[in-house]
Amino acid sequence: MQGSDSPSFQSVTSSSPLSSLDENTSMTDFEAASPKETVVKVESIVKTESATTATGESIVKSEPNEIVIKTEEQKPVPTPVTSAATLQPPAPASTASFEEIQKQLKATLDHVEQRNMVSGFQTLSKATSAVVDHCEQLGLTSDDHPYNAIDREQFWAGLNNCWLYALAQRHEPSSEIERLTDQHLYGLREMVVAWADKLERYGLVDYEMGWWEADILAAIDAILAMNYAAAQAAAQAVVAQAAAALFGDEVLKQ
Repeated sequence: MQGSDSPSFQSVTSSSPLSSLDENTSMTDFEAASPKETVVKVESIVKTESATTATGESIVKSEPNEIVIKTEEQKPVPTPVTSAATLQPPAPASTASFEEIQKQLKATLDHVEQRNMVSGFQTLSKATSAVVDHCEQLGLTSDDHPYNAIDREQFWAGLNNCWLYALAQRHEPSSEIERLTDQHLYGLREMVVAWADKLERYGLVDYEMGWWEADILAAIDAILAMNYAAAQAAAQAVVAQAAAALFGDEVLKQ
């Protein structure tokens, strides 16, 4: 964040991020298996017999065609599995409106309240992508627009606080597929940086009115650091238990 205009993300951990503004996208795993196919081959076999007469003439006798049917079973072709737990950059939307974006932000909060973290960030990423791709159309880059500065500032605050609020949650997810992994967090980090790169030419990065890149990256990095520390502690606990099993409790007292 630059200067004193940059807000702090620590203040949004306990209140709704959409208080300055004024569905749910479900995602399921599926795996399609290709049906078995049978190939039928038809072969025509003609039986012939030849004989030579006493005068040296050759006689060829043909019998009716015999049809032989052979079947071969083809192995099913595996179909890639699409996982709902994989966060992908949203496809650019052709149009965007404040109403649709605010609906997506509210849907994000619903997902977070239901502890569907992956679905929540998928919806939030879609809303943010629409804002970035259509910021000029939405009047978020210039003062010469029907929306006044207070409206724009409140809109940006609502979007940024929605990110910080969702990242501040520490509840167990509703299911394993909704668990936010380090892979998800690194993907989110890349998207946050990419959006900042697009908005930088408008002067809308790390200011009160604009995209709070530094704060959001700090929140993501804090989760990654916490996850790393937890993994290290778990690994040390496993080593200590193994040592105690091999050498007894004396090794733990040293």
